[in-house]
Amino acid sequence: MFWNIAENKKGWIEKQISEMTLDAKIGQLVCEISNTFMKIQNQSEWLCQYPIGSVFVGAEVIDDNTQKLAAVRKCVESIRDATRVPVLFCGDFENGIGQGIEGFTRLPDVMALGATHDPDLAYEYGRIIAEEAKTLNIHWAFGPVSDLNLNYLSPITNVRTIGDQPDHAVKMLGALVRGMQTQGVAACPKHFPGDGTDSRNQHLVTSLNLLSKAEWDRQHGKVFKSLIESGAAAIMIGHIGFPDWEPVDPVKQLFRPATTSKRIMTDLLRNELGFKGIILTDALVMCGFTSWAKYEERILDSFNGGTDIFLWPESEKFFPLMRSALRDGRASMDRLEESVRRIMAFKAWLGLDEQKDTPVLSEAAINKNRRIAGTIAEKSLTMFRNRAGAIPLQLPPDAELLMLITPGPYSEFAARAMKPLQIFKKELEKRGYRMTMRPLSEFGSITDIEKYECVFLICNARPSYVDYTGFDYQIWSFMSCEKVRKRVMLSFGTPYYLYEVASADTYLNFYSDCEDTQMAAVRALFGEIPFPGRSPVELKHCFDFGCGLSL
Repeated sequence: MFWNIAENKKGWIEKQISEMTLDAKIGQLVCEISNTFMKIQNQSEWLCQYPIGSVFVGAEVIDDNTQKLAAVRKCVESIRDATRVPVLFCGDFENGIGQGIEGFTRLPDVMALGATHDPDLAYEYGRIIAEEAKTLNIHWAFGPVSDLNLNYLSPITNVRTIGDQPDHAVKMLGALVRGMQTQGVAACPKHFPGDGTDSRNQHLVTSLNLLSKAEWDRQHGKVFKSLIESGAAAIMIGHIGFPDWEPVDPVKQLFRPATTSKRIMTDLLRNELGFKGIILTDALVMCGFTSWAKYEERILDSFNGGTDIFLWPESEKFFPLMRSALRDGRASMDRLEESVRRIMAFKAWLGLDEQKDTPVLSEAAINKNRRIAGTIAEKSLTMFRNRAGAIPLQLPPDAELLMLITPGPYSEFAARAMKPLQIFKKELEKRGYRMTMRPLSEFGSITDIEKYECVFLICNARPSYVDYTGFDYQIWSFMSCEKVRKRVMLSFGTPYYLYEVASADTYLNFYSDCEDTQMAAVRALFGEIPFPGRSPVELKHCFDFGCGLSL
């Protein structure tokens, strides 16, 4: 277990704690976001006033954009130069450092990894994240998502998860965590006690884990317990209620989010599952947390419930609140010292007690990582249906092809889905085909549909704030249109798209819209590489776990 720390490191921990002011101890509980910090004019002065312990860098997981590498390096260096106690840099990076910072490897989504059913690739997935993170002095990645996708309508989990079977998750996620932590970067499985049973979103409301405790033990509990036993260094708590474990609050008539619950964080996670690592909250700006109570009450409930590190707690409000609460007894010094000692041991375990040269990745190492990303993409490609034998595609050399993109009907979501699929379009154009791309919502205005040799109906729906398909009535028109010469249904996102187009003769799922996946998809369409992927999820009356056709 990672608390087995060398004697010299124990001395460093005690020395650091003995020299800390009260504010420095409070600051160890705070993880601030770099976007906010970089807007501060006098950063050194701010850090003296608010000596924070951790900083989140890179883009958020729900953000489509990546941050500039130079800006991230500048942020990290300026904070390191201005702080006495080493700051821990961290971020989401569920799909690799390239997900949030330009110039690094963007891995296929985690569900694509799940479709490979290959623990060796899962280990490499974690290794790549860690190896590239350390070149930026990042030693903590908020992942893997360890929820189970038990409700296909969940707006948060979907392709962020490895699948919906606990044994599969244990095998794959355990390997991923080992891949990260053997490289010296801490994993942070999330979102305890487990998302993926509710159809609601913690950004908007406190969602629920709807399982009975006995069923939870067989599902989410089994996954988290296994990852704890594998040595996961930290766990992120979600703004998720667990009614079968903690009934509705009789006064508020609300289900308590896990991020404020001693019953969930201390009794269940620490005492029953035996977790000794860092407890981190999910982002505290989310309504699933803010709707519980006023700021003061919800923060103190979280602290007294067992939280070690608070993700974006609004430092200017957090520090005075904690000072006041420690003075008047609403929070105890013993509880503070417990978290501070755990956090400092965490930092020592990660090597933050030592001044080391920042590792530099060779071009050969970067190329190796990108080849592995390509291998994961290729091995994830899953063929669910090929009833009419449309695949491999056989098309005239200069054929006109149409790409219809959903989600719609809202133009902003269609535009968001269309943007990354330019790679798929360009790869087909390189082969001499004339490509047209339109949102599905415009299908009714296409008067010459019969001129297209093949029409791809492509879903690029991601976990988001809205319904994952976004279909409008144009799907009715499209599926019943006899003028369409050849229909090929593709998903570069949700695997559950087939449920909405159940009559489809041709259906392929790729789980991710990263560049490697799009390029592999084109090759597979023409029979140049196989479809080795097997579904990591099931959906009753639609498809089974492990299903997939081969050419």
